[in-house]
Amino acid sequence: MRPLNLELQGFTAFRQFTALDFSGLDLFALVGPTGSGKSSLLDAMTFALYGQTARLGASGLDALIAQGERGLSVSLTFEVGGQTYRASRTKGRKQAENEVRFERLDEDGRWTNLSDGGAKGISERIRRVVGLDFKTFVRSVMLPQGEFSRVLHGTGKERQTLLGELTGLDHVAAMQRVSSDRAKELKHEAQSLNAVLAGEYAGVTPEAAATLRAERDEVHTAAERLTDERERLQVAQTRLREQERVWKAREEAARRLSALEARAASVQAGAARAAQARRVAALLPLLDAAERARIAAEREGRDSLQAEQALHRAQQAERAAQAALSAAQSQEARIPELEARADTLREAEGDAARLRRAGGTPQTTHPQPLPWDEDVFLTARDGAQKAEKNRQERVQIEAQRAAWQADQERQRTEQAQMEALTAEQGRAEREGKAAKAELDRAEAALKEAQVTAGAAAYRAHLHLGEPCPLCEQPVQALPGGEVPDLGALERDVSARRSALEGRRLRYKEIGLELTALRRATEARAATLRDWEEQLAARETDLRAAEALVSGDPQTQAARLLAGLAARVRAAGPDAARARQQTLHDIAAIRTALQRAQTELARTQAEASAAGATLRGVQAGAARRTQEAEDARVALLQALTAVGLDAAQARAAALPEAEVAALEEAARTHTAQLAQGRVALADLDRQLGAAPFDPAELAQVARDLIATDAALSAARERAGQLAEQERALRERLERKAGIEARALVASQTFDTWQTLTGSLKANEFQQFLLAEVEAQLLTRAGLLLHEISDGRYRLALQNGDYVVQDLWNAGEVRGVRTLSGGETFLASLSLAIALSDYLAGNKVLGALFLDEGFGTLDPQALEAVAGALENLRTQGRMVGVVTHVESLSERLPSRLLVTKSVAGSSVQRLEG
Repeated sequence: MRPLNLELQGFTAFRQFTALDFSGLDLFALVGPTGSGKSSLLDAMTFALYGQTARLGASGLDALIAQGERGLSVSLTFEVGGQTYRASRTKGRKQAENEVRFERLDEDGRWTNLSDGGAKGISERIRRVVGLDFKTFVRSVMLPQGEFSRVLHGTGKERQTLLGELTGLDHVAAMQRVSSDRAKELKHEAQSLNAVLAGEYAGVTPEAAATLRAERDEVHTAAERLTDERERLQVAQTRLREQERVWKAREEAARRLSALEARAASVQAGAARAAQARRVAALLPLLDAAERARIAAEREGRDSLQAEQALHRAQQAERAAQAALSAAQSQEARIPELEARADTLREAEGDAARLRRAGGTPQTTHPQPLPWDEDVFLTARDGAQKAEKNRQERVQIEAQRAAWQADQERQRTEQAQMEALTAEQGRAEREGKAAKAELDRAEAALKEAQVTAGAAAYRAHLHLGEPCPLCEQPVQALPGGEVPDLGALERDVSARRSALEGRRLRYKEIGLELTALRRATEARAATLRDWEEQLAARETDLRAAEALVSGDPQTQAARLLAGLAARVRAAGPDAARARQQTLHDIAAIRTALQRAQTELARTQAEASAAGATLRGVQAGAARRTQEAEDARVALLQALTAVGLDAAQARAAALPEAEVAALEEAARTHTAQLAQGRVALADLDRQLGAAPFDPAELAQVARDLIATDAALSAARERAGQLAEQERALRERLERKAGIEARALVASQTFDTWQTLTGSLKANEFQQFLLAEVEAQLLTRAGLLLHEISDGRYRLALQNGDYVVQDLWNAGEVRGVRTLSGGETFLASLSLAIALSDYLAGNKVLGALFLDEGFGTLDPQALEAVAGALENLRTQGRMVGVVTHVESLSERLPSRLLVTKSVAGSSVQRLEG
């Protein structure tokens, strides 16, 4: 994985949008003051790829959002295997604001979306493309430099502990815990199963099942005997019940025959009533006709009285309608007067409408009103609108002029800031040159003191006239003088170097601020010039517009409106409503006249109809009276003929259905008597001479019930025994399964117990760490040989790390004897070797070396710089995180991180 471009916003110290281009970078320094955000750039890469960081992990990520911001966004474009990808993540204060996106750049230059399957699916797709999980990526790409110094100088146990943490082999201890827990579970399972077998399945044996089977066979034999007895009793019960049925039928037939003979007298009386009803049936129509004629005559009399009353009411309504018509005709004479008033009010309504359109009200007044002239008013109103528009334009111009003056003041303030920053930059430059001169003098003094101290260290080995062990020349004179204090001189050099680096950073920060201010002031200057020209043009146009407005058009319009309002007030408070009321009165008078005429015509027609109705009803009443008398005479003659009066004839009459029913009842009773006597004789023949004994049937029924109960009990017992046998055999099968599980648990427990013992003794972990350490030493030795110009190799001797000095006849010495620069080269070799080991077969396109160079002396820094330059030949991007200015200047490229009130920013510097 090789990064190509990083974009972030709202991420820790980077509040504003920041873009970082990695293209063309091989070896570079990531430099900046403490707290500026160097490590945040590395965190942004891991967050874009994995959604977590090395410092926070996967929780508490709200701390990554810049203070005061609603959220953050990070986008990393990187290359893997010749393909270009882009991973982007956004995070807000709420879960719903989080988003992840993954894309691939196609050959035609378009991005293909690979963001499907949810956040987890996208993160897993990114992991597969990169080829490393989060922990491996952090360990192999972002190297923890200080940890490898501890590996280099630690004891064997300390090295194995640190390598276990760095390589992730500390999970072997977790394997031991898992195996121990599994062994405990299997032991508990085996003990539990054996306890179940001893407690719950102690009596579950094949012999118990055979005993249950024998008892079930005996019960089955008894059930067969009971079945035969039950069939015999059922046959006897059937025979006795048939005799009982015939005996009961004979008793029922005798009872019905007695009942029919008892009803014979009442049936004969009903037949006599039916004969009498047949005789008076001819009189019923005459009775009904006489009654209907009487009722019709009475109804016609009532109708005649009602018709007389209706005629009287119709004549009264006709007289009232005539009076109403006379009153309506008298109101009709007011219509011409009301129409003239409506025309007058229409004119007043038009004046009110014109007043509203002109923007006035009936209450509008003026001390000097003018007669209304609409053309003059429109001209005056147009002039007033122009004057108001000119006034508003004047206000806007004044506001714009004030804003222009405020921006001019801001321009002068920023120009003064530029002058102050220019002066401060010059002062920083002079102070930097002075600090550089002081540093050079301090370094020269340190070098001279180091030479003196070196010579003084060899003074004990020098003898007059003998060869010098360094230059092999005869010693002419012995060196003297005091040994200088190298520690004080080195501290002085370090302090002056820090002061120089601080002045350089301040000089660069001032340059960036000057550039930003210069761009802002130049852009504002052009804007101010355009603004000033626009204000001058608007002022000219406004003066021309003000010259076109003469007099006081607003006052003239007000006087005209006051004159029109006076006309409206003279017509009344509401001319429109008064006109509508007048028109309504006219319509009401005409409607009342038309209604009175219609009502008179209607009442006249009703009076005529009532008279005709009365005459018709009186004629009908006379006819109905004659018909009633004729019917009465005919009925009296018929009653005399049969010797009955009307009441007796009514009492003897029956409905036809009832007469027919009585006659049918007499016939049916006679037939039933004959049938009953025949049926009784037949049942006596069927019953025969043998008597029927109900006690015998009851005894057979009781015996059958007892047999059924015994048979059911036998069958139930057989079922119970069969179920017990089935359950026992199932328990036998379960017992066999539990015994097999107990055996497997015991055997598996032995395996896990053995594994737990092996892992607990750390044998497996020590073997793995020894293999890892051997591979690391081989790779690190080759790399150290390359970056040290073929001088050193790493090796393991008697459990400790040693180096082989190939420039000194292959001398082997402990790593603790290495200088600061040499120690850094050895630990760097270990770090890169572990990075390659963790990456496996993946080719890492980038490495980032963490801070760790501030305590190195100049010679060590020189060796480190040379080693880092040699790393470029390894074909990977190498980024060095440092704040040592002298080291960063040795590298081909630098990424300068600066901080300010607005947030941190990063700038790429070449050379």
